[in-house]
Amino acid sequence: MNSEQIEETASQWFAKRERGTWTESDQAEFDAWLEAATTHRVAYIRLATAWKHLARIKALGAGVPPGVIPARGSWGDARFSKGTLPEAHSAPALKDSPNNSGQLASPAPDQTTAYRRSARWQLYASAAAVLLVMIGSAYTYFGGIFTADRYSTPVGGLDVVHLIDGSQVTLNTDTSLRVVMTKGQRRIDLNKGEAFFEVAHDGSRPFVVYAGNKRVVAVGTKFSVRRESDDVQVVVTEGRVSLATAASHILPSPGAVPDGSGEIVPEISGAKPGTNPAYPPVTLLRAGTVARTANTDVLVHQQTATEGEALLSWRNGYVAFRDTTLADAVREFNRYNTHKIVIGDPTIADIRIGGNFRANNIDAFLWLLQNGFPIAIEQDSDKIVLRAR
Repeated sequence: MNSEQIEETASQWFAKRERGTWTESDQAEFDAWLEAATTHRVAYIRLATAWKHLARIKALGAGVPPGVIPARGSWGDARFSKGTLPEAHSAPALKDSPNNSGQLASPAPDQTTAYRRSARWQLYASAAAVLLVMIGSAYTYFGGIFTADRYSTPVGGLDVVHLIDGSQVTLNTDTSLRVVMTKGQRRIDLNKGEAFFEVAHDGSRPFVVYAGNKRVVAVGTKFSVRRESDDVQVVVTEGRVSLATAASHILPSPGAVPDGSGEIVPEISGAKPGTNPAYPPVTLLRAGTVARTANTDVLVHQQTATEGEALLSWRNGYVAFRDTTLADAVREFNRYNTHKIVIGDPTIADIRIGGNFRANNIDAFLWLLQNGFPIAIEQDSDKIVLRAR
């Protein structure tokens, strides 16, 4: 079911609830529909919230009983604004008669009630559908500038976000990103930090992560992007993604044709990567690879299972070191803690360490350093200094 169908179903459920004939069976069906997918809940919540805050729609019919049509020109009448009802024009009905004379008569009470309920239900359904279109149009037009489309974590934080397209994003410590969903693209602006993306497949809308002057493009896959200034580290665990500069004149596609060198030729360019400045090289990354950029250079290598677990252990709240220099380990720990560690003696910076640590358990890390290495620890109010002993 695509997003338009989901929104249509959400509007039907909303209209049915407002109809006044809600049953326990309806509630059970509705609950099952909500639980079936996160996108169902998101669509319904968006509709219900917008309806609540757009009470002006209801004001258009204030003071007019259901089933009554105000006389032409009376919507702006002073009597209407003061609460005096304009002359009612009830819809006439044909009186049933043996000779079928077609004589006009007022509808029977039960017919009037049924008519009013039907008209009210149709009004709610139509208004709900229109409201969803308005929300979607505004959402696209404003480019996701609303607070609901911005997500962040504090230092040491971890958060999981479910997107309306069915994708899931896990935000690592001190991360900030923005989500913009349009008909042609699912865009993520990674302003800082690191995130792991589990992308719902949608061949018509590529999933693009912008990080500084780099961009990573996927259709349906799992990968992480870590941003450091304008450089990135990309870890692919499933499927494949394309990595290129954001200034590229093309949108790199994971389905483009490899040229045999680890790079791919954009299908629309017809040129070898690097031979045409208008079409910068695009790097194809498959599952099990790690890519690191340095300006315009890209280093790609195949990772082992152990390396992959270490690079993504943060999703479980851990940092993992494998023959890692003390300088790199300290830099990693400082990402997760506000009380920073400083290496006060450069002679210990290249000491190699290993192990798994809770990212926010700095005491365990310091205990290992003090008891396993010739390192002295000095704790100040604002920092922790490591020196040789």
